[in-house]
Amino acid sequence: MTKATVVLIALVTVGCGSTSPGTPGTGGSDAGTTGSAGTTGGAGTTGVAGTTGAAGTTAGRGGSAAGTTGTAGGAGSGSNADAGAACTVGVWPAADPATAGPFATVTENNVGPAAGVGTDGGAAPMFTLFRPMDLRQGGLCHPVITWGNGTGSTPNLYRALLNHLASHGFVVIASNSTNVAQGDPPPMLAGVTWVLEQNADPSSVMYQRIDTTHIGGTGHSQGGFATTAAAGDARITTIAPLCGAQNQRNLHGPAFLFCGGMDTTVPCSTIMNAYNGITNQPVMLASYLAADHANWVTFGGNTVKPVEVAVTAWMRVHLMGDAALRGRFYGASCTLCQDAAWQVMRKMMDQ
Repeated sequence: MTKATVVLIALVTVGCGSTSPGTPGTGGSDAGTTGSAGTTGGAGTTGVAGTTGAAGTTAGRGGSAAGTTGTAGGAGSGSNADAGAACTVGVWPAADPATAGPFATVTENNVGPAAGVGTDGGAAPMFTLFRPMDLRQGGLCHPVITWGNGTGSTPNLYRALLNHLASHGFVVIASNSTNVAQGDPPPMLAGVTWVLEQNADPSSVMYQRIDTTHIGGTGHSQGGFATTAAAGDARITTIAPLCGAQNQRNLHGPAFLFCGGMDTTVPCSTIMNAYNGITNQPVMLASYLAADHANWVTFGGNTVKPVEVAVTAWMRVHLMGDAALRGRFYGASCTLCQDAAWQVMRKMMDQ
């Protein structure tokens, strides 16, 4: 493989503290006393400050006026355990996959476990997390997408796509490994395990905010091959490997296999082998005719390209229940099937 094609690109805390009211000031004694300070706000990252204590009201015998007002409590820090009721697993409102979703996003670097193989024998890498900033917004549980990089690449290269997915409400866990197909356990699955652990951890901002039943996988080149390998895990309910896929006969949900019509690094014939091997789940092989191995990826900027839009739509259909987008892939006259920019093959997707 040439150096030019090493750019193998795959689809890359702020709890609220409880508000603790200040303790009211006590009544004045012989000389009116000062109200005590409000207590510190409860746990949570960037907790909210406690409210101001009330003034004492009763003057002491022969004393001066009432006690002064108590001071405000400080901001809390720590867990998200008081963030309210658990989320609800349900159908998400329809949204345009070509534009940013309704969520402000945050990127967290070097989180999760060390997993996979380090560069040049170094330490195993951790993960980058792309997620909605406020996981309580809307009240629905957030589906998970695990991402795999192309050879020699990191999530930062794919940040436009991964941040776009997060803006639509997905929690995207992206291994920092530059060889994401290597490791035991595989990094893409180790990332899923960690997110599910966070969902059960009261100290995590993701506590009771994750849809544990809707988990997807996607990745580019080596990350695409790693995605299809990870799909044998029963937790993965849909995949969209990009410019890379291997035979996987143990899928647990539908598959969107993408190739570039101009890709000479991993040509569509390679992806066709994977397509032919899938017989137990709905599967689409979609070639974007003008794409090579990397030119379909957005490098900088916020306007995602057609392939990235298709991946977002696919994940919304299968992980969020967005029925308004289903016709892009399913039915006798699916939208992608009619688009001259695409060449499509499908199995078990006529309905």
